[in-house]
Amino acid sequence: MGEVMPASPPCEAFLDLAWPGSAARRVVVSLVRDTPLGRHFVLLCSGQRGACYANTRLFEVPGVGWPGECVWGGDYEANGGTGGAALLPDLDHYEYWRSGKVGAVSWPGWCSEVDGAQFSITTREWHPGAGVFNVFGEVVRGLNVVQEAAQHRPITEVTVVQCGVLLPR
Repeated sequence: MGEVMPASPPCEAFLDLAWPGSAARRVVVSLVRDTPLGRHFVLLCSGQRGACYANTRLFEVPGVGWPGECVWGGDYEANGGTGGAALLPDLDHYEYWRSGKVGAVSWPGWCSEVDGAQFSITTREWHPGAGVFNVFGEVVRGLNVVQEAAQHRPITEVTVVQCGVLLPR
């Protein structure tokens, strides 16, 4: 049987987050444009190529309490921020957009070959005129879950217990 292709953006993907004392709760990400990072995120949510965000941890909260605070996750290899290799080539060879909004989903990495699977979700709005680059999606449901996760210490106890791609209604 041939390989089943997952949806490609525009579509919605989900991450079910949990931490000690909390049941798993869903975060839904809308991938509004068809971009390499969006397709990559879909592959890692579906697990179609083996690597998957399921059972990975969030590993950092840059800017705790400040404008632009975000959570980082997506290291399916080392589960701590040093891995998460790209499954697709040339993720950084595309014009993404910039956003200062809460809920922006972006690629925080510096080298797509090493950390191309990692993602960040902004939990506090940036100052006007500031924001993150490499934005490929936005949280459309469950932003409160991400914001609560950002307050949990240690952040490494927050786990993506399940993930996937939502079928259109």
